[in-house]
Amino acid sequence: EGNLKLHLVNSDPINSLFITANPFDWMEVSLRYADINTSKYSPYKSFSGDQTYKDKSFNLKIKLIEETERFPELSIGFRDFIGTGKFGGEYVVTSKKIGDFDLTAGLGWGSLSESKGIKNPFIDIDDAFSIRPKGHGLGGNFELRKFFRGPKASAFYGFSYLNKYSGIRFKMDYDKSNPFNLKKESDYNFGLAIPASKYFDINLFKHRGVDIGFGLSYKANYSRQLIPKNEVINPINFSKEDTDLLSSSDAVFSGTINLLLSKYQIYTQEIYIRNNDLMISVDQSKYRNLNIAAKRVIQIIDKVLLTRNIKNVSIIFQTGNVKTGSIKFPLDKFRQFMNNSISFAEVKKYISYENVYLDNDETRIFKGNINFPLYTWGIKPDLKNHVGAPEAFYSGQIGLLTSGGIILNKNSFFDSTVGLGIFQNLDQLRLKAYSRLPKVRSDVREYLKERYVLKKLTFSHMFNPIYSKDYLFFGGLKIGLFEEMFGGVGGEVLFRDIKKPWYLTANYYWVKQREFNQRFSFRNYETFTGHLNFIWETPLDGVKMILSGGRYLAKDSGITLNLSKTFKTGFTVGFFATKTDISALEFGEGSFDKGLYFSIPLDVVSGKYRKNNAKFVWRNLTRDGGAMLSGSLDLGGFIENSSSHFLEYLNEGFYE
Repeated sequence: EGNLKLHLVNSDPINSLFITANPFDWMEVSLRYADINTSKYSPYKSFSGDQTYKDKSFNLKIKLIEETERFPELSIGFRDFIGTGKFGGEYVVTSKKIGDFDLTAGLGWGSLSESKGIKNPFIDIDDAFSIRPKGHGLGGNFELRKFFRGPKASAFYGFSYLNKYSGIRFKMDYDKSNPFNLKKESDYNFGLAIPASKYFDINLFKHRGVDIGFGLSYKANYSRQLIPKNEVINPINFSKEDTDLLSSSDAVFSGTINLLLSKYQIYTQEIYIRNNDLMISVDQSKYRNLNIAAKRVIQIIDKVLLTRNIKNVSIIFQTGNVKTGSIKFPLDKFRQFMNNSISFAEVKKYISYENVYLDNDETRIFKGNINFPLYTWGIKPDLKNHVGAPEAFYSGQIGLLTSGGIILNKNSFFDSTVGLGIFQNLDQLRLKAYSRLPKVRSDVREYLKERYVLKKLTFSHMFNPIYSKDYLFFGGLKIGLFEEMFGGVGGEVLFRDIKKPWYLTANYYWVKQREFNQRFSFRNYETFTGHLNFIWETPLDGVKMILSGGRYLAKDSGITLNLSKTFKTGFTVGFFATKTDISALEFGEGSFDKGLYFSIPLDVVSGKYRKNNAKFVWRNLTRDGGAMLSGSLDLGGFIENSSSHFLEYLNEGFYE
């Protein structure tokens, strides 16, 4: 669970790139991009030149029975069931580890079978299983009508042996299938996996008794930190004179708290006192786990709090002008936990996650003084990619993204991004996209070709939130150039109760399509787009479902389902699919919009805490149906992963 693997396989005439992830210990999902040298991309040289055929496929493996000391594991798998189906096949496989050997045996259908295999056992249930439909249509559909069908099924088996001293793994398997009718002298395949480092393997193998292949593999488990964090909280001591001053002066007390927290990139916004209760509002972008942030606050300022008779602490987390929620606990119990006097199970009884609601009987002793306007800027590398085009398999651009902003106050700000291309070969993309729908996304290559672009220029205004003991409600407006392809005006609202595992957002925008040069001019196409979104953190740990319904950029209407698993490190694996009121023929190749995404937290490979993520999104194809607007306010980002349900899932943060 939490594994992410990248395999690059050079085995002419079929070379492949695999990306494999395990969102659960019982599920494995993988993407395959294949270069098939036995045929051309198309029969028309004027269209695709001499480029060889490329194929994308999606694979799924589900564990049905867990391996035990006495019984083997049993799994079921589906190859290329969302794609062209050229590699399409299903299998049932069992495996058992005995000492240093791992034994495998299974039965395959479709591309995993061959004409001299055994009779399909499902034919005895229903004769309809004897016929496997041919053809792939527009691709991208779930080909349920093909599953486990065909006159024959073929057995396969193999083993691997791990040498514990060298880490080298020897593999052998028997496989009679040959879906592409390649030259074959043997049904036995052999391979070696040689560890080059903790994360990389070098693979050597011989397929079909003919081809010698070479591969590279990268593997890591992102459900845990790859590099331990080494943050140190420096101890502080106060003299008797300091202690007296801290206990008697609110200005010195609150100012000291503000100074100490700022050294750890935690910025105090307000401090309130009511009797013996302290409420401190902080804004921080360092810790993705708010439980860690809450613990750090106490660790850093505990010596200051000791100067007063503080019994309960509420740490309020704030983003911009929005107080998103609070963590409340009795200070003496939390101190006992930090001193290892009581267990977390004991202190957990006293920790509560609450909506922010301040009565009128609190005394505010501190309010952060920010000298607006604030100016922000940054530079980072930019890589544009276009993969799988008829003109060339890969086209891209290396450049820089320069960003700048002006924060007028906590409610209003300007934001901009300029792209500067340094080197590119995107000019080789000559063909124009065809679509039966308004070309809201399929003209992406025309936008990618531009070297110097104004990617974004927006003004946002956030309204003051409405706070209640039972909910948080806030919203905002945004106007400008939202993304490379669209600009306009619109707004969003969000409603949530921190104690509930769900929340609602709604957005509505009028947008107009930008010119390809991505300056200040527009094309003729314009539309309204908007969605109502239901976000549910399911009872399964880290599993989130987002159901969005509304109108998309191409004026089609429908729903989007987004399912994801977020691990405690912040590593996320997700799948999305959109179905609207257009037909598969109108949508074009792929039939409907769908894809996978991975989000890797950068601090998982760093000794320091940070919130940044690297995100990879794979779509079957870029089409116009089911296309959503990018660059909106995204109010969900203000409160993401901060519900009581999710923070209880992340309670290990109190140990860091």
